[in-house]
Amino acid sequence: MSKKPRKNTKQPAPPEAAPSPVQMIPVPAIAEDLWPQGDEADQASLHAAEEVFNHLLLRVKDFQSTLPEDYELGMRLGNFGGDSAVHVRGMGYRNPNIIEFYGLLDGDKQVAVVQHVSQLNFMLLAVPPVAEQEPYRIGFGADI
Repeated sequence: MSKKPRKNTKQPAPPEAAPSPVQMIPVPAIAEDLWPQGDEADQASLHAAEEVFNHLLLRVKDFQSTLPEDYELGMRLGNFGGDSAVHVRGMGYRNPNIIEFYGLLDGDKQVAVVQHVSQLNFMLLAVPPVAEQEPYRIGFGADI
């Protein structure tokens, strides 16, 4: 006698209910209420260069305060190559996204470096002053 295969009599499980959405609690550093909304977001993006400039201003002030008396602030640009340093004479910004540096290249060529805030890549360094001149210090108004 041959055995007949037994039919599967097990009933399929009822479909599970869709899982309820997970309640996510934002981490304070990225909480939505910390991000500008509406007009505030528009204002923040319109003043992005100013915010970057203010940060750079603090960095330059701090770096310049540590320079030896016989050196001045220089800047070597990471994306232009070469070993030349710009002897920085000033900096500025154009909202929403342009940062500008002004100075001397090789001690005699006036230059203006204009960069988008997303492309900033430079190194601050101490450089000997331009030939036979006193070391230059950038002034940023009455607070220096």
